This record gives sequence, C-alpha cells and structure tokens, in this order.
Amino acid sequence: MALQSLPLRFLLALASLLSAHGQEEFFNIQIVPQGTEGCKRPQWDYRLQLAPDQENYKKNEEVMLSCPEGFQPPFTRLKCSSEVQSFSAGKPVYRELWTGRNSRGAWVRLRSSVECTEVLQVDHETFEISSTSIKLKWTCRFPDACQGMRAMCQLAAPSSPPCEAEEVNAEQMLHGQEGTFTCSPLQPFTEYSVTIDLPPNTTLFSWFFTTQETVPDKPEQLWLDPDRGSLRWSAPPSCNGEIIGYQLSITARNAGDSSVLETERLRLDGSITEHRLPGHSPGSSYAVMLRGLTAAGAGAALTRDFHSNSSSDASHPQTISCRGARDIAPSQGTAVLPLSPSPAALRPPGSTS
Repeated sequence: MALQSLPLRFLLALASLLSAHGQEEFFNIQIVPQGTEGCKRPQWDYRLQLAPDQENYKKNEEVMLSCPEGFQPPFTRLKCSSEVQSFSAGKPVYRELWTGRNSRGAWVRLRSSVECTEVLQVDHETFEISSTSIKLKWTCRFPDACQGMRAMCQLAAPSSPPCEAEEVNAEQMLHGQEGTFTCSPLQPFTEYSVTIDLPPNTTLFSWFFTTQETVPDKPEQLWLDPDRGSLRWSAPPSCNGEIIGYQLSITARNAGDSSVLETERLRLDGSITEHRLPGHSPGSSYAVMLRGLTAAGAGAALTRDFHSNSSSDASHPQTISCRGARDIAPSQGTAVLPLSPSPAALRPPGSTS
C-alpha cells in the first residue's frame, strides 16, 4: 500500500512545485482532487472573455471564447477535458486539460497559454510616404475574421486658403491574408487619415500621415522700395512645405556699357523678406532672381529687373552703401569697401559748379 501511494505523493509534490512557479497554466494542465472530473477557470490573458464565466467547469462542458474588438483568440470554442493520471486505492486521480476546436472542427489539446491577438497587423516600418501618395502593407492573422475588410483614406481636416487641398475619398475592399493599400494622388505637406475597418463599425487600424514636402511655388511679389533702397518680397504660402529660406541673386550692371559691376549670391533665413541693394552710381541696373526653399530644395525662380535713377534715389546717394558682413575677411582683419570719388573731386581746380 505504501508503495502504491508513492506515485501519488510524487505527482502531488510535482503539482505543488509547478503551481509555485506558475507553470500549470503554461501547459494547461492541473491535478484535480481524487474522485472529481472538471476544470478550473484558466488563468490566461486577462482580455479573454469566457461564456459562461465561472470558476469551475464540468467535464466536456463547452466554453465560448472571445476578445475585445480588433482582437481574436486562436480558438473560439473550448472544452473542459481530463485524463486519468494515476490510481490510488483503486480510484483514479484525474488531470484536467483544455481542448480547443480548430478550423477543421477537430478538438486539439492546448499546450500553451491562450492570448488575444490583433486580427490585423500593419508594419509601421513598411510605410511608404511620398509627396503624392501613401502606401502600407497589411497582414490578416485570422482570414475568417477579415471578411468584408475595407480601407479608406481622406483628409484629416478640412483645408483652407491659400492651401486648399482636394478632397480624397479613396476606398478599397481588402481580400486575402495579406496585401497593400495605396492612397493617391495626394497633396504635398498635407495630413491624411487612413483607416481599416470591419462592418459594421469595428476599427482595426487608424493612423494619421503627413505627405512629404516638395519644392515651393515661385514667389509672387518682388519689388524695390525706393524709400529704403532695398528689395522686398512676400513670403510664399507653405503649401508644399515649410519655407526655411531663400536663394537671392543680384547682378548689378553699369548704366553705360552694361558691364557687370557686382554679383551677390545669398542664402537668407526664411524669416527675412527684405534685403538692401548694393550701392552703385545712378542709372545702374539690377537683375534679381529669388527662389524659396523647403526641406525638399529650391523652387522656381522669380526674376525682375530694376533701375536706379537720380530723381527717385536722391535722398539715398548710390555712391554710399552699408556693406554686409560677407565683405569682411575676419581671418585677415581687413574690410574691403568699394569707393567712388565724389563729383566735386572730379572737377578741375578753380572751377565752379
């Protein structure tokens, strides 16, 4: 009798040890008292919903298993089962176990913990976003649960002047276990929302995307302010991207023979909308080219020609100008300033004006 009780004592000790380490849930096996046949409520994923939900289940009792919206368990029907572990005093000692019904209708033994898994997987690292399109890859882990799946793309918020984007209502039915969804054509530097849902109202995926920037449009306004002796312009709208700067080119030519007196090529900060013209003799002409800059590069150029004259610029002598820091060579400690003689210095001695 003592020898017959040794296996039982060993099993009870093993069950106690496994329970202390939480291992009986991993194997979905638990030793139950002698003379009983049933299962305790499994301690799996807290999101799992059991129906009926109770602490103990009878042998062969079926349980419906479900998860919150957007998630799916590997089995939707479970059954409490048991098997004889050993005999004690001629009576069986049972070991409980759970079985799940697979897609073919067969009951299979569960050998690992059951968890709620996302029905749809969209890998964020595979997003392909350009200035005119959004593309993503999707995988359905439970094809039976993805019937009627639909992807939609639309503006995240209504657009407003001056950056009015056309309304997009891209919609596509998704079939199979994996695939791609592309939303195009889109506006640059614009926010869109992409959703994938199941009827009637289960959202499986939702994300906001901003399309890439592109080069800005050509500046629209560029003029010469005679009172300030400077160029001024209006900042173009940030429809294609944030304006981070400007490329400004100024070529000054002599009034007589149109020879080049000076050429400036500058990159200015995006907050600047004014630049003083280099000073030269009255009648000089200036060819100006202005481009806006975004992170994508320089846009189309706006070109204008301006002419200085003595009447309009009398209050701002063209023979004197403030030179910028670009003309100073700090490494040599010198400043190079172009100078022109005054009209009085050019007259012969003793002559009068």
